[in-house]
Amino acid sequence: MRIMLQIDGAYLERMLSEEHNSPAIDYSKLANKLVNTVITDSESDLYLLRTYYYHALPWIGRQPNEQEEEMWKKKQGFFTRLAHLPRFDVYLGRTQRIVNDDGSYVFQQKGVNVMMASHMVEMACSGHVTHLILLAPDGDYVPAVRIVKSHGVIVHLAHGQRPQASSELIKAADERIEVTGDFLVDCMRGVY
Repeated sequence: MRIMLQIDGAYLERMLSEEHNSPAIDYSKLANKLVNTVITDSESDLYLLRTYYYHALPWIGRQPNEQEEEMWKKKQGFFTRLAHLPRFDVYLGRTQRIVNDDGSYVFQQKGVNVMMASHMVEMACSGHVTHLILLAPDGDYVPAVRIVKSHGVIVHLAHGQRPQASSELIKAADERIEVTGDFLVDCMRGVY
């Protein structure tokens, strides 16, 4: 029986920053810890099929300044390192700059939620997984989670304490994994 792990990278970054002071996480250790949380004695034949990590490169202008270029290169390097981890796939949406009425602007990821929902439904409908661990907060996933569950997949929602998942998503999930400071202790880089 196989487990699919989906990580909303922007959410994970925000949660780690807001709740845990941005610790240096070993993503292989984090994936293993989440999977081992799901495995019980009665389901000892479970294993991680793959980790799907979703994010977007930072927005960069047509004539980028040094700071934009540096942020972009740093993030690209991080995504490349993640993609080289065993059983890790990295999927990137895009970042859009939106100008507000007052001339200020905000940045929004585009395409990430659709990719995540599409992959979870595809894997469930094809019978490739029996468990889904979803590390994401958005209520937008509720319809996809319901489809996945209707195909017999058990959905485990992993979330932080403060930027907690939406109440609708919490209700839709079968199980919850709260990612606390204690949970993360043995997921740090350099900790064995």
